[in-house]
Amino acid sequence: MVFLQLCAHPAPGFLSILSFLLLIICLQQQAVADATASQPCFPALFVFGNSLSDTGNGVLTGNVLFTRASQNPYGATFPGHPSGRFSDGRLLVDFLAEYVGLPPVNPSLDSGADFSRGVNYAIAGAAALNASELRSLLVGIVGRDYSLEVQLGWHLSLKASGNGIKKPSRDAYSTGLYVLEFGGNDYINALRLSLYSPLQVSSVFVPLVISKIRDITTRLYTHGARHFLFVSITPLGCSPVFLASGRNGEKDSFGCLKDINSLSYKHGSELVKLAKDLRVTLPDADFVVVDYYDAYEHILENSDSYGFTNTLDACCGAGQDFSNNFNLLLFCNKKTSTKIPSGLCPDPNVYLNWDGIHFTDRFNSLVFDITIGGKAPYLYPPEGFSMCRPGI
Repeated sequence: MVFLQLCAHPAPGFLSILSFLLLIICLQQQAVADATASQPCFPALFVFGNSLSDTGNGVLTGNVLFTRASQNPYGATFPGHPSGRFSDGRLLVDFLAEYVGLPPVNPSLDSGADFSRGVNYAIAGAAALNASELRSLLVGIVGRDYSLEVQLGWHLSLKASGNGIKKPSRDAYSTGLYVLEFGGNDYINALRLSLYSPLQVSSVFVPLVISKIRDITTRLYTHGARHFLFVSITPLGCSPVFLASGRNGEKDSFGCLKDINSLSYKHGSELVKLAKDLRVTLPDADFVVVDYYDAYEHILENSDSYGFTNTLDACCGAGQDFSNNFNLLLFCNKKTSTKIPSGLCPDPNVYLNWDGIHFTDRFNSLVFDITIGGKAPYLYPPEGFSMCRPGI
């Protein structure tokens, strides 16, 4: 305390030399403190996932089902124009990057991008199970095989290519944060075909998906990864893609399909069990889980206080003639706001859902705040990001 007072009020007169020396020391200490504060919690992010984490790969494939994210009104809230994200704004991984002190992570298919701070391999349509595994279960995929296994291959190829100005450093590969967000597309594709009931998907697909996440995580570990973040799935029974499909089934107090939500809940609980198990078998690694399911239900329960007036309809979609403003053939696109009456809601900030499958900037921001960015019980373990939250 005395030292700080001297720094703030250096003595005059014959002590001027001492005061000058104290000032130099103070400036040096402040420079060290500023440099420490500006250091990111992790030197890089490596993101594996689907469209909920895709920052541009889907658009770069050229698949017409995915290039819609390069058209208005996507990105209307942030940054004010399309950015290749399936939202009106930012995604959970964008808020994560900012929180840990990194710039937004560039999509891996952008060959000219700077990957020195990490790589985003996530791509629209990606499933945890590969195309062959899904076909053996009579489930098809949208577009090419961009599964978790394929994304791992991309990562290992980049790592094997060596270091460079625009590539992650050797230290980044070992001390960076690895984000895995998978499962939703496996279950959605299986349910949409009506070949499987939610109970069958729960008993058949969930164990396979969790096993695949375990396998890829272990392989990443053998290649040096030590910090992992698993992101669970949302209550799929609250999604317009199912609510508007005319599916029969009991609904909960929020208007969501209970049987599909039970499937989503099981995925999340099994993911937490996986993280606990991996902490035992790989004790020198960190495993944190974002409880997307309970965070989502918390927002539903407190939607009024959070300012959400619509929790079940798509903000951008097929128009008022369709249930939940959703229809796969009239999916949100550049014509939604100009050709379809009431196709685009006036204020995305009061909607949870953006286009029937993906979420609004406001919702993504709030989910981040009550999981990684806050003290709410939707992060396992709760201290998972304590290194990024001084004093917690």
